[in-house]
Amino acid sequence: MLLAIDIGNTNIKSALFDGDNIAGYKIHSDRADFLNYINKLSFDEVAVSSVNKAFEEDIVGTISKNSVPVFKAGIQNKFSFIIDYETPETLGIDRLCSASGAFSIALKNQLLSSNQYLVTIDFGTATTINIVSPDKKFLGGLISPGIKTMLKVLNEKTAQLPLVNQDSYKGIIGKSTNSSILSGVITATIGMIKETINYLEKNSGVQPIIFATGGNARYILPYLDPKIIFDEALVLKGLQKVYELNTPIDVS
Repeated sequence: MLLAIDIGNTNIKSALFDGDNIAGYKIHSDRADFLNYINKLSFDEVAVSSVNKAFEEDIVGTISKNSVPVFKAGIQNKFSFIIDYETPETLGIDRLCSASGAFSIALKNQLLSSNQYLVTIDFGTATTINIVSPDKKFLGGLISPGIKTMLKVLNEKTAQLPLVNQDSYKGIIGKSTNSSILSGVITATIGMIKETINYLEKNSGVQPIIFATGGNARYILPYLDPKIIFDEALVLKGLQKVYELNTPIDVS
């Protein structure tokens, strides 16, 4: 049994895998709670995707004390696509894992045509858009502040703008300062995604296949194409695939 762990900027996500079968998907925001949780689980191996070194060192160090092998995903690994990125040393492994998860699902279900781009959107602390070309190259994408991050920065970096609850969005035209702030943040995110999709569609003549994940997706997806595939465990599924590609098969 494989325990897959995605250590993000804010949350720690985990799930157990038996082959492609996933169970026990969980989200924790507290390291101690997470470590208490996994101490109750039964697993033989661990795969880790991390963009938070402080959390990673604590978690991996604790797991390693129990003599459980830990696979740490990184840019040096094999992937199902070629990485065509100018600064691979700065490329977040979560972006590659989300693309790996989407690519695997799309191939398994025969969703990709030969001239179609694959896109993943992760709505987290940052909103990332990641693009795999029709010739199986990870091209990069876009990174912008996430919804909560934008709202927090507007509050902290201005003298009068309040901290707004992202649950209160009512439409594009804000009728109060609060609703105007939220409209700006939501509309900016929607516009970025639509512009990216339009660009890729013009390039290929085909609408890309799009996967989404992340806690803030629920604020944006209702205003986008309903064909977007949401998968809360997309990064973990991709991590499992990266682990599978880079771990020798035991034939004993």
